Amino acid sequence: MLKKIDRFDKSREFAAQIHDLIPGGAHTYSKGDDQFPHNAPAAITRGEGAYVWDLDGNRYLDCSMGLTSVCIGHGYEPVARAVCEAAYSGTNFQRPAAIEMEAARLFLDTVESGEMVKFAKNGSTVTTAAIKLARAYTGRSRVAIAREHPFFSYDDWFIATTPCDRGIPADARSMTATFSYNDLASVEALLADRNHDIACVLMEPVKFDPPRDNFLQKVAALCRDAGVLLILDEMISGFKWSLKGAHNYLGVKPDLSTWGKGIANGFSACALTGRAEIMELGGIRREGEDKLFLISTTHGAETTGLAAMIATIKAFKEHGMVESNWARGEILKQQLDQVIRSRGLEQSLQVIGYPCLLALVCRNAQETPDDAFRTLMMQEMIARGVLFQGLFYPTWSHQQPEIDLLVEAFDESCAVYRQALDRGDTAGLLVGRPAKPVFRKKI
Repeated sequence: MLKKIDRFDKSREFAAQIHDLIPGGAHTYSKGDDQFPHNAPAAITRGEGAYVWDLDGNRYLDCSMGLTSVCIGHGYEPVARAVCEAAYSGTNFQRPAAIEMEAARLFLDTVESGEMVKFAKNGSTVTTAAIKLARAYTGRSRVAIAREHPFFSYDDWFIATTPCDRGIPADARSMTATFSYNDLASVEALLADRNHDIACVLMEPVKFDPPRDNFLQKVAALCRDAGVLLILDEMISGFKWSLKGAHNYLGVKPDLSTWGKGIANGFSACALTGRAEIMELGGIRREGEDKLFLISTTHGAETTGLAAMIATIKAFKEHGMVESNWARGEILKQQLDQVIRSRGLEQSLQVIGYPCLLALVCRNAQETPDDAFRTLMMQEMIARGVLFQGLFYPTWSHQQPEIDLLVEAFDESCAVYRQALDRGDTAGLLVGRPAKPVFRKKI
């Protein structure tokens, strides 16, 4: 039986002060206190490989690795060394850094998605830039997004579609339409009118449910016929399904694609790639044409982030990391499923997704998804030294000892979950409030 973590004094002190200094207590809402159980560490002091340590010195196996941005491991030496060398040579200059061309060539040669690239520091920047390009290229204004995919940007055009629309002009909502992933008819309906104002269709290539009946290929064909651009968001899926992205793995070619999170092992590097005729709209070579102000950010091509990306790509290629991650992910899923069966929880717990990115669906005694039961599972995993928020993301740092620890913690947590199901609720087992959805109308 795993020893439970019971030291939280410094975490409690940190949590009591941080909200006075930082709205939300974090710079990403999904890292906030309301997203975790009461016993979650309030802050992380350092990471190494697949492990992180909190303020009280407790060690945790990291399951989601910095919202899946740390694609190799915390403090991975070849990437850290490349960043240090770049920093000592200067991080920002009055003219483009020489590394920008090297990074552009390597990235485009690696992902094989488009002929041009624009780098930035966060995903919202490049995704909104893709929207701007689509509007300029098509002469239309509206954006169509997959309603099942939870996040595309913090900009108004997306946040207006969520319950968190405070502070956004009411007319912003009219600029974005929605369709359902794997529902071709819902896309056809948006494009049926010849006078539609849809500039682009935006979605992730895949989340956890695979595309059915050639959905992606059929949407791409619809977009071509309607003169609409297809934009695929590879923020999460990039470098997991394939170095060329999930869209390449699934056999579809977008007009534009956006990349981030796991392309630089946790360092800030994101990218927009696409067809040259579209991307060049943001250039300065077509004299006499109206200028499109695409992306212009002082830190967008900071040398440290690009150096991290280059070193990350080289490590992935050298060690065959994608294939290795898939192999261990398959083993992990098999063992998690075996635990679920052994505890008789097949109707309540379900591991979904692909071996490269798995998620746990938690249901109550009535077999419906339940935040209290989900939080109970998180609480029990964290108590046993596994920092868990619902995802299992196997990286190069998650080798057999890490898989063994994760499965053992999952087995013991399932025993508590079984108790809650037998009682009919989490009362007496869950400490504190259940975690809440990020996108909700009221705090």
